[in-house]
Amino acid sequence: MPFECRICGNADDNRPYSAREMMFGTRDSFDYWECGVCGTLQIAEIPDLSKHYPDEYYSFGSAGEVPVGKNWLRRLAARFSGTYLRTGQSLIGKLIVKLEPRLERHYPASLRKPMLGLTASSRILDVGCGTGQLLQALHHFGFRDLTGTDTFISEDITYPTGVRILKRPLEQLDERFDMVMMHHSFEHMPKPLDALIEIHRLLTDDGWVLIRMPVVNFAWETYGVDWVQLDAPRHLYLFTERAFRTLAEQAGFSIEKVMFDSTAFQFWGSEQFLRDIPLNDSRSHFNSDGGSLFSREKLEEWEAKSARLNRQGLGDSACFYLRKRRQ
Repeated sequence: MPFECRICGNADDNRPYSAREMMFGTRDSFDYWECGVCGTLQIAEIPDLSKHYPDEYYSFGSAGEVPVGKNWLRRLAARFSGTYLRTGQSLIGKLIVKLEPRLERHYPASLRKPMLGLTASSRILDVGCGTGQLLQALHHFGFRDLTGTDTFISEDITYPTGVRILKRPLEQLDERFDMVMMHHSFEHMPKPLDALIEIHRLLTDDGWVLIRMPVVNFAWETYGVDWVQLDAPRHLYLFTERAFRTLAEQAGFSIEKVMFDSTAFQFWGSEQFLRDIPLNDSRSHFNSDGGSLFSREKLEEWEAKSARLNRQGLGDSACFYLRKRRQ
């Protein structure tokens, strides 16, 4: 029986693939289809996802203490640098970042956009945030109204910082937010169009949506089912840029900007899968403490290649900036 694309409805020329679970190395096999029209990769049958997010899944690490909040001096530096990183202003913040560039690594490049108009009081929702490590860091950078939601945590969390992490789906939220962001969680959504419609409901009229996710591009064409970002079975849908634009429009959004942000991970992770080495394997570059399967020269070559692919719009990861479409 032909497979019908759940994104565009096409039932012709859809191509089947079999992909293995390789983050934790179970090597369980899952069927995927690539739509012959919109190009979306999608899992054939969505499994019981709860058992594929074990306690050691990286998103669920402790967020009680983050590097920028370890002591009062770091918190003070983060507060000043946050103003500079958010707005491009603050001479003191600029000086701190110059003297302590490691601070900048904890502030997402995707949020360093003056067009977003973010302020310390902006109401921000992070969907699929795990235990809220990013939100905790953003608190120390000066944000004061931070909420997260993740259906796979064991219970609601409220940190002394005031950051709230809720164990509930989007349809059970009723607040309004100035920004809704999803950092590599949209591809985990069983019903992506429904998720975008709910986000549209939760967003203020002048708000922004920021979605970072894998994109079907050069790395998929190169590695096929060994592409590390396929991440079977957790990644349920992987879109081409064109397919996601169409989906966003169906939910009432316009895409204002796309920023490709892929890294060398698309190469070294995929090369490991080709060698049957899972991400959590002791031999994995992910776990390397000085030793690695790959030479420094090769890693630098892949980083340079990733930067070039990003400039060409061919990276395997991108950040999409959405706003409500004007009537």
